[in-house]
Amino acid sequence: MFQLRPLLRRFGSDESGVFAVIFGLMAIVLVALGGATVDFVSLEQARQRAQVALDAAVLALQPDMYAEDMTEAEIREYILRSAQDLVLERIGKPGIINAQVDRITMDFETGRLFLGGDFTMPTMFVSLVGVTQLGSSFSAEAVRGSVDIEVAVALDVTGSMGGARIAALKAAVGDLVDVIVQDQQEPTYSKVALVPYSQAVNAGGYAAALRGPVRDAKTISSMSWASGSTMTITAATKASPVEIRSSSNHGLASNDWVYVFEVEGMTQINNRAFQIDKVNASRFTLRNVDGRNYGNFTKGKFVKCHVANCATVFTSNNHGYSNNDWVRVTDVATWQLGNGINNTDYRVTNATTNTLQLSGYSTNHTAIYTANSGKLHCTWQNASEGCTYFRYQGLWGTYTYPITDCVTDRVTPINDRAPSTTFVGRNYVPSGICPNTQIVPLTDDRDTLHDTIDNLPATGNTAGSLGILWAWYMLSPNFGYVWPEISRPAPYGKANLLKAAIIMTDGEFNTVHCNGAVSADSAGGWDRINCNAPNGEPYKQARDYCDGMRAADIVVYTVGFGITAGSAAANVLNYCASTPSHAYLASNAASLSAAFDQIARNISSLRLTQ
Repeated sequence: MFQLRPLLRRFGSDESGVFAVIFGLMAIVLVALGGATVDFVSLEQARQRAQVALDAAVLALQPDMYAEDMTEAEIREYILRSAQDLVLERIGKPGIINAQVDRITMDFETGRLFLGGDFTMPTMFVSLVGVTQLGSSFSAEAVRGSVDIEVAVALDVTGSMGGARIAALKAAVGDLVDVIVQDQQEPTYSKVALVPYSQAVNAGGYAAALRGPVRDAKTISSMSWASGSTMTITAATKASPVEIRSSSNHGLASNDWVYVFEVEGMTQINNRAFQIDKVNASRFTLRNVDGRNYGNFTKGKFVKCHVANCATVFTSNNHGYSNNDWVRVTDVATWQLGNGINNTDYRVTNATTNTLQLSGYSTNHTAIYTANSGKLHCTWQNASEGCTYFRYQGLWGTYTYPITDCVTDRVTPINDRAPSTTFVGRNYVPSGICPNTQIVPLTDDRDTLHDTIDNLPATGNTAGSLGILWAWYMLSPNFGYVWPEISRPAPYGKANLLKAAIIMTDGEFNTVHCNGAVSADSAGGWDRINCNAPNGEPYKQARDYCDGMRAADIVVYTVGFGITAGSAAANVLNYCASTPSHAYLASNAASLSAAFDQIARNISSLRLTQ
């Protein structure tokens, strides 16, 4: 009994193991606090999506306040229901996140529409400490517009934008379009133009008006080397020179050329072209051919040739080519001829008004040519006219590439003069290098804008300066005549008009052009032309174009995606932005969406009041 009392006293004062108990109790709190970051980030992302959706909804639904076929109560119900449907769609996660748009104020005199709501979402971690859900409020207000808005968005669609990046860009720009472009385009309008760019900018059906005319290829009506009928050889002497005898009057003259074929016996003269000397009406000799050691002739044929060496003469009426011009041959239909001639460059020789020869082309004397099947393409360019192909000297060889629907820059002075004054630059690159998504001039058609955004590619190098330049051109009234009437920019300085450009890129600018080809001072590319860009390296061009936009009172926003602060790309984006607050650097999809959301709200601030 006396021993039990000290034991109890010792047990009561023993504190070993207490930390484990305390840690067990605190672990729940620590996990909840650590996981709170995840819950609150999810909350903020959902709130942002809800806010963008409500911004779009209040702008889209504001004109419906004046619907004549509904009562005021019906209008309120319709607007609330439509806004809530859009918010739920944009937030996503049906059945998990609950949202309600239930506050509305309509002022018919000022055209003011206010919408507000709340949403709740379950928690993942803070529920451990009893907080099972989080919520937030959101609201938006729009008034009847008083400012016309024209926005051009330059979008980097280069190879580095592949995968998750291009998906994030599509979502962010799609949201921007929904906020800026309103359904009601009276009394003021809101339009957006898109400029997807990589190595260059695809002008699509507008290319011809922008870059000027291109000389059409000339049709080859015929390709032939023989000018007479095939005749039978009755004898060929083993003499020096070899004498050929024909079965009838051969009609040849001294210095003519013949082609001898289907010879048996004296095979040394088979399938060969010879210049001849006439003996009489039925005999001629093969000039400088010693046949004393040849085989005994059995049979054979010959035919008179058009020109020396029985070369091919190409007939193309009024082709316009001169001796020493380079041409590219395409679309010759016959396999034997086409296999050795198509997609090859040749130098013109012996040109007349309707005929020419191609130096270096080796005639196939057994092939049959399909009339009117081939094309002769010019391979040079000048200020007033381009060609379907461009042959140029590169850094490591000679290259010939076709013209594309892409367009580039033009040499100084740096301004937005009309293409009718100076055509913009052409673009000659291999197939697939011109981005397949075309520019979209200013439009209020959200379906057209979304279709283009949804199909943005991700390929090629970064001609960031071109993206900037063409965003400017899309807002320039000097380019207006090129576009459909509804897409023509308003004049600079028009009252109650906002012109804004948004320049987005995810990488360093590395591509500029000389004569329509990728220039020598671009980064990489084995087929660069051996001249530097006349307007300077990429960042100089970018700064010059941004200076031009600022001089035209265009408000410039910039967005760098995954770009490090202090890099050359980040620095030029800061330079181009109208103010430091107009420049954004986004590190992930959420911050990219936030950047475009903020820009959209800033641009729409004259219509979107909160």
